[in-house]
Amino acid sequence: MILANSDIISRHPAQLYYSALPFLPSDTYLARQYPAPRGCISVLAGRENSWTPILFTLPGDVAAFAPGGHMITVGSEDGIQIYNASNGLLNSSIERISSMDYIPCSAAFTEDGSGVVVVLKDQYLLPHGNRKVSYQIEKFDLVKQSGRVWRTTQYNDWFPLKLSEHGSYIAFSEHENSDARICIWKTDGSDDISIPFGCAVRDLDFAGESAHLIAVAAADITILSIPSGAVQRTLYHEDVEEVRISGDGSFLASRTASEEARLWSTTQGTLLATFRGYCLEFSHANRLYVAEFGGGRVYDPNDVTFKSFSLPLNASSILPTPDESQILIHTEDDIQVWSLRQFTDTRGAPRYDIKGIDLSSDASLLGLATETDIEIWDARIGQCRQVIHSLSSNYFHRPVAFLPNGEFIVSSSEDGIIMVDVRAGVLMPMMYWFSGPQGHDQTNASVQSVGVSFDSSKLAAIILWGDEASNEEIRYICVWDLSSGTLLHHLECSEPVEVIRWSWADHYLLFTLWSGYPRYLNTETFQEETLEHSGDRFQGPNHLYYDRMILRIRLSSGREGLLFSALPSHLDVWYFSLRGDRVCITSRDGQLLLLDTSGLEAYMEICNLQFEPEVSHMKVC
Repeated sequence: MILANSDIISRHPAQLYYSALPFLPSDTYLARQYPAPRGCISVLAGRENSWTPILFTLPGDVAAFAPGGHMITVGSEDGIQIYNASNGLLNSSIERISSMDYIPCSAAFTEDGSGVVVVLKDQYLLPHGNRKVSYQIEKFDLVKQSGRVWRTTQYNDWFPLKLSEHGSYIAFSEHENSDARICIWKTDGSDDISIPFGCAVRDLDFAGESAHLIAVAAADITILSIPSGAVQRTLYHEDVEEVRISGDGSFLASRTASEEARLWSTTQGTLLATFRGYCLEFSHANRLYVAEFGGGRVYDPNDVTFKSFSLPLNASSILPTPDESQILIHTEDDIQVWSLRQFTDTRGAPRYDIKGIDLSSDASLLGLATETDIEIWDARIGQCRQVIHSLSSNYFHRPVAFLPNGEFIVSSSEDGIIMVDVRAGVLMPMMYWFSGPQGHDQTNASVQSVGVSFDSSKLAAIILWGDEASNEEIRYICVWDLSSGTLLHHLECSEPVEVIRWSWADHYLLFTLWSGYPRYLNTETFQEETLEHSGDRFQGPNHLYYDRMILRIRLSSGREGLLFSALPSHLDVWYFSLRGDRVCITSRDGQLLLLDTSGLEAYMEICNLQFEPEVSHMKVC
């Protein structure tokens, strides 16, 4: 926990007591020995009961372990950084000298650990949709602390490029007219290898440096010897998109775009297992690590058994350490290092299914929207009261909002915007919808946000249409009479709408476009107006608010700050709702938290005690 929050604690030492302690897993020695102080954040529901497997997070685009697993190299737009794999502390960094047009896409330590090879990619789309791509290879000397661009491929129609485990080889496909070949560069500068190949290549992968084998995914899967190009084995997997071959070349894993994956014995040419997965990686011991929706699995091909382990929902690639004690996980936002010491995870089941949340105005009720249901919870004790079945057409997002009196809740559905009687747990007969612009495909419409006016007389929503013919997105802000379902007004928006919010005291509707400028719609006259002094009418009764993907607190002194300066680093906020002192948060890794922040202002004042190393004394910011 301290390691996960080390950066913020180093700047705000009091965070150790007022942020880390409330989130300690309940069944641990530290939680029993050091209860959270009074007056700070209180976790009402969703507190973990065991330690999370995450050890630390690192910024960057690509990463790789050193041969012994004791160091991690991270490639970013600035260059490379070398971190201690046991604690995530930075050891050294080397600036890149390659073109900034190129983005890091893979990296590898050399076998002796004295250098790092980074592959960078630049690509662009032509008007007719074809992709042009070029790769640049940059070599870094960790002893001399220097880097240089080694080679660059020409721009060509998209082709895959693969770096071997220790960066000794680089393989890519090259197409000229009907002539296709596999090109292999040796990074020690010795002669290149060119292997004729008869068709377009979708993916490549090297076996270990000494195995001299390369797997090629095309119409079939072909395993070739290096340098002769002799075919060692052909396997058949229709529509294969990705291949991974084990270090000794004994096993191979393949995957299609629909995530149908297979595990093969290359020595016998037999299929060992079929499963689901979107990312595949072999360990040094030939165990296959597979990322799938909601978690991961490890397959042992020797006895065709598997174990499950936890993964964040947004994991894009995985890489185990040589001794399989840790695993590197690339996400949309960062690089995470997780422990694999134990596969048993006693934490509560993750709620990946939550697509929207809202707290009632008195914070007594919590509404959760999933793809199939609307859940009503008692927010005071964190328990589900009832579930109303209703299907949504949007897999990724389903907005939900209580009416001010808390007796009804509105949300999107397959057929439009629905209203639910909270007490009775039934759908109301009224349906709200706008048929949209004429001449556009209506099948791709989705509701992005919903909200009800302070007097429960009007409903507002953002509806987005995706038109496949023109590849355009069209957005409308719509306002209905809540009691009759009559559409009162619709307003087209030329750019994404970040938020809509009703005034707490009158019929003004605030909507903020992605460019950041607030606009105000008078929903009695349906004219846009300029409100130079909007006051507190849109702030709500609470001192918490949302600003550009960040939760913030507005203190009584007028000073503003982050809501949680040291919320555990693995908790990447996905959805949230704020009412008074009550906060509900869902994270990307499926955690659902209900928090009491009644002592938050005093807590923030204490936590803003800041240590400045160059001054060496404490001060209040």
